[in-house]
Amino acid sequence: MNRKAAIQLSLGFIVAVVFAVILLSLSLTWVQQMFVPISTITHKTTDIAMQRLLQELASTNKKVGIAAPAVTAWAKGETGSYALGIKNEDADTSNTYYINIYLEEVGGDLAKTPVASLSNEVKEWISYSKAIDLDPLERDIVDIVIKPTVTAPPGIYHFRAAVCKDYDPECHATSPPLYTTPSASLYGSTSFAIEIKG
Repeated sequence: MNRKAAIQLSLGFIVAVVFAVILLSLSLTWVQQMFVPISTITHKTTDIAMQRLLQELASTNKKVGIAAPAVTAWAKGETGSYALGIKNEDADTSNTYYINIYLEEVGGDLAKTPVASLSNEVKEWISYSKAIDLDPLERDIVDIVIKPTVTAPPGIYHFRAAVCKDYDPECHATSPPLYTTPSASLYGSTSFAIEIKG
């Protein structure tokens, strides 16, 4: 009789241990997936830089600005986050602003490469909200995430973030040789650059 009880007790213990191990592995997988999006951004704009940008927009005549991470030299495949700040100067009306970020110029190892040959590929690297609604005198931030592919050619990439008051999917500033005149409804623009190491 003791043998039967001992076998049942040890069998119950083994089932409990197996169940606990399965539960632990499932919970670890779940926790790991929760933190993957956070850990994939290697260069992120700090909250202090974003607050400084918003304060600058509030205290100056600047309508559009950018807050960038300290590191602008990236290894292939790294991801970065920038903050585009926009201020509605209209004291009486809410406005919708339309954003277009495009490759304006290249340098370094890419100095002799025509911008047009890289524009479509580089546009795929960038994700951001294409429009923002702002109440009178409100200022806010649009997150820009840049994720160059692992096959991105090394060099310096200069981007222009253009903001228009009217819908214009090709909203742009004066950026020779691409654009010799700005969009008719251009509200403001700012630029930033990254360098991808070889």
